[in-house]
Amino acid sequence: MTTQPVTATETPRPEHPAPGAAPTSDREPDGVRSPWRSFFGRPSTIVFVVVLVVLALAAGIGPFFVADPVATAYPKLLPPGGEHLLGTDMLGRDYLARVVYGGQVSLMVGFSVALLCLTIALVVGGLAGYYGGILDAALVKVAEFFQVLPGIVLALVAAALLGSNMLIIVTILAITMWPGVARIVRAEAMRIAQLGYVESARAAGFHNLRILWSDVIPNAMPPVLVATSMTVGRAILIESGLAYLGIGDPGNPSWGALLNSAQSYIRDGWWLALFPGCCIFLVVLAVNVLGDSLNDTFNPTLGRVK
Repeated sequence: MTTQPVTATETPRPEHPAPGAAPTSDREPDGVRSPWRSFFGRPSTIVFVVVLVVLALAAGIGPFFVADPVATAYPKLLPPGGEHLLGTDMLGRDYLARVVYGGQVSLMVGFSVALLCLTIALVVGGLAGYYGGILDAALVKVAEFFQVLPGIVLALVAAALLGSNMLIIVTILAITMWPGVARIVRAEAMRIAQLGYVESARAAGFHNLRILWSDVIPNAMPPVLVATSMTVGRAILIESGLAYLGIGDPGNPSWGALLNSAQSYIRDGWWLALFPGCCIFLVVLAVNVLGDSLNDTFNPTLGRVK
């Protein structure tokens, strides 16, 4: 009786990824690379996310480590260096403390306006795009009315009638900036409402509002987030311009208000305009670059056209 030789079962070797292909850890189960992994894999994204985080942390926890921003116990117009890293202003106040507290106001305005714009746009644009018909026509007319309102002129009038405070400025900026985001929400809601899984949900008997908030809105968010990110930089620039014109909360000066007070001392105190101006530049640049990266990530075809 002869025995057959036993052969070891050969284990298959893992296939090597094609040249230029993304690592398997960066891919979803269906083999498509996650857009968020691609977004955070960009060097520019890492750099400007760090810039935003550093400025936000400085504005958030910086007041615990700086001097009193209203104390006038120091020499006037002291250049940067030594005990005062950013020098002192024309009244002898520590300028680092002024810039840190000003960052709180500017960042709060930018992100508060963006959040309000996103909230109003999701409600108005989502209802208009999903339901269509008369409701769509009426909400589009409402959006067009607010879109033609000049934000700066409206802020000037409101400041003259109601006084200058941050709540009024944030409200006016949100009222005049939400229609741009709402139009994108409406377009995405109209497109998604015609897809198969939405039709299946309707056939299953789910309520329209449930379908809108659980299926349509979440799938419309990528381009909406891109548009919302752009409103942060615009709001900071507009608020800085208003503060530069003297319209703002005098009790909570922003970076724009610091620029306004520095214009009379530009020759003797160059640092008074340099540091708040650089902060505005860095925040607006970071937000715009991150918004552009989001656009390229979620719209790769548009990126190839560019």
